[in-house]
Amino acid sequence: MEIVFSQEKLDKVNEIIKRYPEGKQKSALLPVLHLAQDEFGGWLDTPVMDYVAILLQIEPIEVYEVASFYSMYNLKPVGKYLFEVCQTGPCMLNGSDNIINYIKSTLNIGVGETTADGLFTLKTVECLGACGYAPMMQLGKTYREHLTKEKVDTIIEECRNMAVRNN
Repeated sequence: MEIVFSQEKLDKVNEIIKRYPEGKQKSALLPVLHLAQDEFGGWLDTPVMDYVAILLQIEPIEVYEVASFYSMYNLKPVGKYLFEVCQTGPCMLNGSDNIINYIKSTLNIGVGETTADGLFTLKTVECLGACGYAPMMQLGKTYREHLTKEKVDTIIEECRNMAVRNN
């Protein structure tokens, strides 16, 4: 597969780059990585990161460093529904370990793994900035807060129902 942005995404990349002074195109790296992840299957394979480096005229290692640092970037394929469970202090004190273990046993996967049907991936992440709603996780662009086993069951059921409707 050739790694090339659609014209629409390439126009967006160029628009983002123009926001920064000449020679400072590296500043566009985070939003361009988001576009790349969306465009190329929900994760950043090495050829995709190399392509981003070429577009921004930076070294590939500069892209790898950033993509591997931030949990919002996936460096391997993920399921249709990515459960990103916070595992930092406030969430742990409020039971995130129990929630993580419950998801693992319910979906029969480990952290960083995807279910056999490709629907769910479980990922633990650092603080998502919603400590008052602990334990919590991010699912797509939404936060799911004050998690309990029952709420996790409901979320899994919602996702399965959406997957059936969208097929």
